[in-house]
Amino acid sequence: MKIKNILYLLMISIFVSCGTSSVIVNIQRPADISVPQSVQKVVVVNRSTAGKENMVGNIVEGIFTGEGIGADKKGSEYCVMGLTQMLSNSERYELRGGGDLNLKGTGTSTFPDLLDWSKVKKICDTYGADALIVLSTFDSDSRTFEGKKVVKTKTIKGAKIKEVRYPVTLVMEIESGWRIYDATTKKIVDVNTFTEVKEYVEWGNSYDDARANLPSKRQALKSSGIFAGEQYGFRITPVWTKQNRLYFTGKSEKLKLAKNYVKRADWDKAIEIWKSLTNHEDYKIARKAYYNLALASEIKGKLNTAIDYAEKAEQMGENRAVTYISTLKKRQTDEKRLQEQLNN
Repeated sequence: MKIKNILYLLMISIFVSCGTSSVIVNIQRPADISVPQSVQKVVVVNRSTAGKENMVGNIVEGIFTGEGIGADKKGSEYCVMGLTQMLSNSERYELRGGGDLNLKGTGTSTFPDLLDWSKVKKICDTYGADALIVLSTFDSDSRTFEGKKVVKTKTIKGAKIKEVRYPVTLVMEIESGWRIYDATTKKIVDVNTFTEVKEYVEWGNSYDDARANLPSKRQALKSSGIFAGEQYGFRITPVWTKQNRLYFTGKSEKLKLAKNYVKRADWDKAIEIWKSLTNHEDYKIARKAYYNLALASEIKGKLNTAIDYAEKAEQMGENRAVTYISTLKKRQTDEKRLQEQLNN
């Protein structure tokens, strides 16, 4: 698999302020960890639900916590869904199966005993896979609390009217534990537990009104469960993200013309204009041109050139260039990790 070079801007934002505009670009970020290259074809397994010996305890927990009987089971399915959706679009792995394989576990936040390697191999052989990515634990918790009311004064037809608004927040907390079994090397290549918290805030004319506007706990569990699975996806697979980049427009007619070319994704024409401005008698325009050339170079995948241009802008006193240089250097480091992770 080859790393896709960053091509051209996907969208021009409407944001214009202090002589700047912005573009949104697609950037591939590396996974948080590098999984061994022996792991290519994977099966996602849900082993977080309770076996018979743990079933009673889970029912009691559901009753006393108010989470509902079977809520964690459903939540774990959403969690697996979040991960499988990411892996199905991954350039790093080939997903085998649809994430519908279930094995019994503890049904609690406690990890079950390790799977026997003969069982791991049997499952992998069945699916033609190298490894199992196993959701080993899953636990959800929700709570609702009322915030401080806010009083605002509105003027309607010359009359001042007080409006009182009441906030209510639903907090959904998901704890998920994962293991990756490498069938080839018979090693656990990752084991970790993560806690994700999502908040849903609604306002109303009363606390009851605000509470009625909140999503149901089932809806919140679904979105939070999927989110938790996606977060583990970020840990193990490179993903494409959208990032915002600023560039200078200003009052110069040439900078305005270059902006029009950027809107049409004609970076070559914009580069011609910016290069012609690097020797401008107004050093402020010259440093802006260098900064913009750094962005154009990044867009074209030339990070070394981008850093050179950004450093020239910094030397001429462009303060924004300091942060941008750090961003570009981080991207260089990320590119090296991506090459390792995607086996380029």
